[in-house]
Amino acid sequence: MNKLRKLQHEFQNYLLGDDSEQLIIKRVKSTPQRTAEQRMLFYSNAYILRLKEALSSDYERLHSYLGDELFDTLMLQYIKHYPSKHPSLRYFGQYMVQLVKQLEPFKSLVEVAEIASIEQAFANSFDAADCHCVTQQQLAQLAPEAWATLSLKFHDSVQLLPQRYNSFQIWQALDKAQAPPQKMPDECTWLIWRHNLVSHYRALEKAELSALITAKTTGSFASVCEALLEHFSEEETPMRAVGYLQQWINEQMVCEIN
Repeated sequence: MNKLRKLQHEFQNYLLGDDSEQLIIKRVKSTPQRTAEQRMLFYSNAYILRLKEALSSDYERLHSYLGDELFDTLMLQYIKHYPSKHPSLRYFGQYMVQLVKQLEPFKSLVEVAEIASIEQAFANSFDAADCHCVTQQQLAQLAPEAWATLSLKFHDSVQLLPQRYNSFQIWQALDKAQAPPQKMPDECTWLIWRHNLVSHYRALEKAELSALITAKTTGSFASVCEALLEHFSEEETPMRAVGYLQQWINEQMVCEIN
């Protein structure tokens, strides 16, 4: 390892708290104004502040909900439990939901994990890779016999977000800088996806949820029809299934039909 590379590793180890012998400090000169330790502390503090900035940006509504003091505690705990391992800060906060489910006092506040999952889902939908979405014209061109073996592939931005509480309503209020409503049980699954480069969301009724879970799991349109028999009659089911498919295509959720 050349001298520069070795110096870079020592500097990185110091920032990450892995430099038990503080090798890099031995290479730094003290000045009349600051000791070597104090000079290096500027870099250490700046690194922590940059990580906090990334977390605050990724979880802006969660920050608003918890308040500055509690969110700062959460950020310090996150940095301790999940040190940055990726060159891009985009992925630094990806374990926030896991942490708040394990760490007091946050794990006692069920809505905290749900709010964090909402913010994470929006970030994932925004960053999902582009695809050429299926059009209604392509659907109309399908031969009648093709429907029996039709399979679907969804855009990577399409996510299903089950919620036990009214956390989405809390998130919506925070997004509008309004006082959040009181937490209360309100089981619902929300759909999040990207349409025309903008992230969208809506609550799902049980029938569409069943259809969408089946479609995303199996990719089979025939399986979607079978799942919908739990909700509709045999006469209604085909049209309902086609109606859902048309809606998903209109909302640019479907990348391929085969």
